[in-house]
Amino acid sequence: MLSTTAHGRPEAVTSETITGAFVRTARDHAHREALTDGARTLTYGELDAGTDRIARALAVRGLGPGQRVGVHLDRSLATYQLFLGILKAGLVVVPFNPAHPPDYKARMYEAAEPALVVVGSGRAGGPWEEALPVSDLLAEADALPAGAPPAGPTAQAPAFVLFTSGSTGVPKGVVIAHRGIARVSRHLTDYTPGPGDRFLQLAQPSFAASTTDIWTCLLRGGRLMVAPQEVPALRELAELIIRDRTTVLNLPVGLFNLLVEHHPETIAQARWVIVSGDFPSSAHMERALGVMEGALFNAFGCTENSALTAVHRVTAADLATGEIPVGRPMPTVELSVRDEHFEECPPGRIGEYCIAGEGLALGYLNDQELTEEKFVQHGGRRLLRTGDLAKWTEEGEIVLGGRGDQMLKIRGYRVEPRHVELTAEAFPGVARAVVQASADEGAAERLVLWCTADPGAEGGSELSGHTLMAHLRERLPDYMVPSTVTVLDSFPLNANGKIDRGELRTRLAPGRGAERSTQRTPSDELAEAVRSTLAAVMDHPQLGTDEALIEAGVTSLHLIDLGSRLEDVVGIALSPSDLLDAGTVAGIAALIRSQRGGGGSR
Repeated sequence: MLSTTAHGRPEAVTSETITGAFVRTARDHAHREALTDGARTLTYGELDAGTDRIARALAVRGLGPGQRVGVHLDRSLATYQLFLGILKAGLVVVPFNPAHPPDYKARMYEAAEPALVVVGSGRAGGPWEEALPVSDLLAEADALPAGAPPAGPTAQAPAFVLFTSGSTGVPKGVVIAHRGIARVSRHLTDYTPGPGDRFLQLAQPSFAASTTDIWTCLLRGGRLMVAPQEVPALRELAELIIRDRTTVLNLPVGLFNLLVEHHPETIAQARWVIVSGDFPSSAHMERALGVMEGALFNAFGCTENSALTAVHRVTAADLATGEIPVGRPMPTVELSVRDEHFEECPPGRIGEYCIAGEGLALGYLNDQELTEEKFVQHGGRRLLRTGDLAKWTEEGEIVLGGRGDQMLKIRGYRVEPRHVELTAEAFPGVARAVVQASADEGAAERLVLWCTADPGAEGGSELSGHTLMAHLRERLPDYMVPSTVTVLDSFPLNANGKIDRGELRTRLAPGRGAERSTQRTPSDELAEAVRSTLAAVMDHPQLGTDEALIEAGVTSLHLIDLGSRLEDVVGIALSPSDLLDAGTVAGIAALIRSQRGGGGSR
């Protein structure tokens, strides 16, 4: 068993594979439930045997170790069966998020060059010319007799390629080794769930945070409860958590805050709650501790370290200091804080947060230059330079302090601003684009985009922030789409002739930018109730009743919060998709009236 010092230096570790750890767990817990999706459940024994057949079916198709297989599926039992079958065949999983724009998926596909793509049905809206429906693959697997899968992978072999935003405008693929994920099958410091625990699988499987749900569960004998693909209304999510007797919740900060505010019973029920992805709110954590009998953790993870990296059990003493650590390193992980000379910083001094150990990714797919830039050799060890600022406490725990490079953190996702800028600059008539992160007091960070027009280019003289926003939504995942687009005549310059980004920040008006539709006075009290509620959620007092929600910068988290507040005000439950389909404040008011059976305004 590995032990660490206060600064997390690992002594020794025995690497293993995801599949080896799973098979061991499946044999120990063959009759326990492993996966539940609504009324359908698979035991560990059934999941093990079925994924052996999937691995053999892939081998029959001529696929061999190291080849990449794309998975373009909504969350379902088949998703996790396919992951395990691909891994048992020695292949590499490339998850695609079906909700991502086609252009973004096309760039992922071009970079990954998968030998096969498995989809829910047909081409499923992807860029691939040919795809294999998952129903066909499962039928082929079921037709095979029982038997052992092909020879498995090694601990150093690639297991997943997960994509994040890239500074060149192209998504970059992070190649994660088996050892990086299999490490969670061992001791997990203070956070140690196991058989009998029920994990809610809420994060998209294409996002690194999902590895904490999926593999901490399936490699430790827990039961994975598959959340619906469509984001549920907050009340429905709370009911799901209670009904399924969920004991382990891994939540982004924003969603954790909403559950604490509106449905604290969900937090009270859990044995383990992990909060990550952003700086936590002390007020919300204090409220959670007031209702919980279980443990509340603040955590840090990143794709380049196979997600879960450090955890800290939150106490009332932390809240009194105003600084909540992300904690000590997980076993097999080494953390350090380094100064501008790359020397280790003493406690209390801010430096760059670096990571070493078994979790480190193999590098970036087909990008040796970036791999060598971010994964450096130092003192005989391979270190990841995260770009995050941090410091050690005297007790040997890490406290984060923001970013030290240009990368931004938006709702738990890391975003390269140049990726967004290049996508904007590809739009006809845009001369230059600048992206920044901004946050109103008490609100989550959001992206804002400033651009100038090129009058000589096609469309430059009539450049519209609304049309540019539509262009971005067709090409970027929702977390990378700016909340506002503002068209300027020219950028302010500093004394060195460079764009004055500080001056741009001062131009952020409370109404969130210049490209806004004119506010229209609501025609009735119901529309005003909806408008004022959404304005409070988004901190956007100039929101108009006919302004498109998408163009106003509404996010899925805004919609979850809005739905919960409207249910309290008007007594009608509306899902995030219902609200988004309504399109505008006026549309939401009309939807409420229709659900009331044509009743009058409130």
